[in-house]
Amino acid sequence: MHTRTNARMVLAAAVLMLAATAGIAPPIVSAAPAQGSPGRPVFEHVHALTVDAEGRALWLGAHTGVFRSEDAGRSWHPVAVPVGHGHADIMSVVADPKEGRTLYVATHDSGLFKTTDGGATWTEINAGLGGRDVHGLAIDPTSPAKLHAAVRGEGEGVYRSTDGGGKWVRVDDGPGGEVKVLASVNIPTGMGGIWLYAGTAEGLQRNPDCF
Repeated sequence: MHTRTNARMVLAAAVLMLAATAGIAPPIVSAAPAQGSPGRPVFEHVHALTVDAEGRALWLGAHTGVFRSEDAGRSWHPVAVPVGHGHADIMSVVADPKEGRTLYVATHDSGLFKTTDGGATWTEINAGLGGRDVHGLAIDPTSPAKLHAAVRGEGEGVYRSTDGGGKWVRVDDGPGGEVKVLASVNIPTGMGGIWLYAGTAEGLQRNPDCF
């Protein structure tokens, strides 16, 4: 009970911070999702939370799929991603920092998907990707066409795309430990690039644009 309560408190704080960043200032935000059955939430095991570039919608990724909120987290609505089976097990959600309706999601067993119309339709973007278990996805805040994906299991390693996910190239074995989160951070490396950070089971690691 305490674990679930603490998780909801953390999610509530994250929603509040994202809402503030997006210029949304609701007086009260509930971390509880819509109820599927009495006392049982629609989503658990939340892996990702982001806000679109226009600050209009919050996007959440969980074991049970993708959810969107347009009221700063008061209510959530499922967004279908065509994984070809059951529901999408989402590991990461990233928003294009310039195009408000463009987002990417990484899945546990179906690879990567992209939408350019706010989630109405999705395109599979796995060309060149060595595996389909993608645990981390990062978008370059200064050059949104550049993304990095961390693949586990088959084809394990870090992959880079420079055309918005059109094609992926393996660039490194990746950091040690299971990747939990991947992020491109707009901090100059002094070598003409920015840093790529990986939060892993062994701690936090970084490298200039590639491990």
